[in-house]
Amino acid sequence: MTVVFRPFAVVAAVLVWLVCLPVPGWAQTARAYLSQAEVGLNQQFVLNVEVEGIQQLDGDPQVPDLSAFAAYLGSGTSTAMQMANGRTSVTLTIQYQFQATAEGTFAIGPVTVPAAGRALTTEPLSIRVTAAPVNRADADTGIAPDDLFVTATPSKETVYVNEPVTVEYRIFTRVNVDGYTLTEQPGTAGFWAEDLPDPAGGVEQVVRNGVPYASSVIRRVALFPTSAGPKTVDPLSLEAQVRVQRRSRGFFDDPFFGGSRTRAIVLLSDSVELEVRPLPAGEPPSFTGVVGQLEVVTSFDRTDVNTNDALTFRLEVTGTGNIRTLAAPELGFPSDFEVYPPDVTERVEPFGDGVRGRKVFEYVVVPRAPGEVSIPPVELAYFNIQTNSYAVARSAPIAVRIVGDAADAPSGPSRRRRSGIDAQQDIRFIRIAMPTFRPIGASLFRSPGFWAVLLTPLLAVAGAGAMRRHQDRLRGDVAYARRRRASRLAKQRLATAESLRSPERHRDFHAEVGRALQGFLGDKLNLAEAGLVRDEIRSHLMARGVPDEVIAAYLGCLEDCDRQRFAPTEPDAAAMEEMLARAGQTMTNLGQALS
Repeated sequence: MTVVFRPFAVVAAVLVWLVCLPVPGWAQTARAYLSQAEVGLNQQFVLNVEVEGIQQLDGDPQVPDLSAFAAYLGSGTSTAMQMANGRTSVTLTIQYQFQATAEGTFAIGPVTVPAAGRALTTEPLSIRVTAAPVNRADADTGIAPDDLFVTATPSKETVYVNEPVTVEYRIFTRVNVDGYTLTEQPGTAGFWAEDLPDPAGGVEQVVRNGVPYASSVIRRVALFPTSAGPKTVDPLSLEAQVRVQRRSRGFFDDPFFGGSRTRAIVLLSDSVELEVRPLPAGEPPSFTGVVGQLEVVTSFDRTDVNTNDALTFRLEVTGTGNIRTLAAPELGFPSDFEVYPPDVTERVEPFGDGVRGRKVFEYVVVPRAPGEVSIPPVELAYFNIQTNSYAVARSAPIAVRIVGDAADAPSGPSRRRRSGIDAQQDIRFIRIAMPTFRPIGASLFRSPGFWAVLLTPLLAVAGAGAMRRHQDRLRGDVAYARRRRASRLAKQRLATAESLRSPERHRDFHAEVGRALQGFLGDKLNLAEAGLVRDEIRSHLMARGVPDEVIAAYLGCLEDCDRQRFAPTEPDAAAMEEMLARAGQTMTNLGQALS
């Protein structure tokens, strides 16, 4: 008989035997440490409570009250098993995530942990909250600030009022990043902001200051300053999920056996300083406020028409600059033309360091008198940044031939303010239905209308009381409020993802689907979605009895979204539609399992 030796099977059997060994009287100790000793105002930090020698606690730890300087965001747990010198140790870590809300230096008292029939106590800590944001890497990971950071690069630093400036946010990394989540968008006070799609290319290898990095564009935005003077764009904040090696404590920390973990690291970009110059004096009367270039084209659907026939007048404006803010221009129609309010459509896309777009105004006009009419040109003035001077875009005049008899309609500018509702009110219909009669001497108390009038105030008071109790609970119970809004916010995010469903914007699409999935789970479980990692998600869902197939489907959707955001190829529309359907079905199944 031939015996086949399989070394990997033997190793696996040994590992199973070692893991199943009982923990031999390992002393229970507890310690607390912060993710960082200094944090910026409104930044997040983590209070870690680490207990060695046990796999579960006797009860919840007693965390000191930090409400004087921090807001609680959520918590999570993780368990690690290690072996050193022939002894197996178990470490349980509870992570409490907070957001700093006040400046100063604050003391964090001891944390009491009930474990193994005793009350373990940690040492007190101290934290400093500063007004300036702190860009840091987690001290427990061994990652230096130069290994992982975010930059904000403006296309120009000196601009005119309403001149677009593009700010590009990039992440640079020399470590393994599983994914990231934007935790705080820069404020846009003093700017009109237009989000731009990320350029194709995904992750690329770049050299910065002689050091190679993997880099990717996180966000691109076009900013249009609305007033002159110095302007500051606040930093962008994100949380990156970084895979780091565990500290080597024993046999199980060897990389061959998966000795790594995922840690959340908060990163900040630099703020952007801009100098905004006022536009020079001498603007034309038809100045629109647009800084860029414009072209104007006008047309009728036909130029030979009878009196009282409706015409469609189309005014199309194309060019660069802030096209969205362009208001409807003044039109020079003759007084015997009845003009209705326009239907407006617009489209904006990135172009160079700014944006370009098209805005179309479609008017319905009705000529009331015959004759040969020339519609005058439409003029729109703009400031041309290439020549640093004002210019006027002008359409060509249009000749219209109107035949027939003059209509008996009011003249003057007032007819241009008429709407379809005014026209419908010109006809008063005669009521021909049989009226309702009431018998003489009928009892009032037998009338349904009487009881409806009598009971309506009581029902209104009862409904108001129920609504008030519901609103009080929403304000006082954060977990209840988040669960109530979970489905509504998820639908809104999926609708936003649907609007981004195109191959050239697939990264934005998958990022939005990922935010919908994480936000739905965070609201359902009252957890901070920014701090959720895969292992913690699985632990939370298993603790609540969610079936394994539902958990696997949810995590699979998240992993596919992260993978597609960094994929070098563009998926087709069918794959994106299938992803949208999967995400919706996954959240439906997860909501039913958690209800």
